[in-house]
Amino acid sequence: MALKALIADDSAFMRDIIRHYLEFFGCEVIAEAENALQAVRLCRALRPDLVTLDVVMPQVDGIDALAAFREIRKDNPNLPIIVISAMPFDHTRQTFLAEGALDYIVKPLTPNTFKQVYRKLKQLFPELHDV
Repeated sequence: MALKALIADDSAFMRDIIRHYLEFFGCEVIAEAENALQAVRLCRALRPDLVTLDVVMPQVDGIDALAAFREIRKDNPNLPIIVISAMPFDHTRQTFLAEGALDYIVKPLTPNTFKQVYRKLKQLFPELHDV
């Protein structure tokens, strides 16, 4: 069974790139969100196995969305959240990792950055097919 993924990014172009990588790893992208509020609603309704989250989005940014995801994690404590951002600042990265993000990837995305994410996901989900 494929891992169900939710992608949250305000850029349709970035969502397409993230979808490409996730599907290559054998994930099924079940929903896409253009902002964090939409991502939280979809996450509650669809209960994905994995969430990717941009930092800078309209209405509510990724940092503020983490509080809502903490609530969701009460029911699903192992929900991995991968933050994907154009913000390369160490303090931002450390904030997300301290709040429980599985990883923090800086844009632009490359195959190597996603290979690192894949290795972490493979530890959590051994059923992912080998790439």
